[in-house]
Amino acid sequence: MVKEIGDVAFEKKVVGNEEPVLLLVYAPWCGDCNRIMPVINDCSELPEFKQVCFRQMDVDKNPQTKKNLNVERYPTLYLFKNGRKVAERTAEVPAEEQKAIIQSILGCC
Repeated sequence: MVKEIGDVAFEKKVVGNEEPVLLLVYAPWCGDCNRIMPVINDCSELPEFKQVCFRQMDVDKNPQTKKNLNVERYPTLYLFKNGRKVAERTAEVPAEEQKAIIQSILGCC
């Protein structure tokens, strides 16, 4: 299950998390973002990714994290391990390629 977080929870739920965290940074008005959300939710239910915490953040509501991560395009996926960003990938791709993008970034786990 993918959980929504905000600027305040970012430090605790992402940086302070010992488990790998896949963070989707999105904007609610973004078509690519809306298309990738169900794909990420499906991936969060797969047994091979049970050790990963799936989070998402609306950048319109959370400008501080947007600034700190230097987010320029949506949707962007970040993988954090032991509180450090280890991978970043923009997912502006056709729907049929989105699952492969998610799986490739999670390959760093």
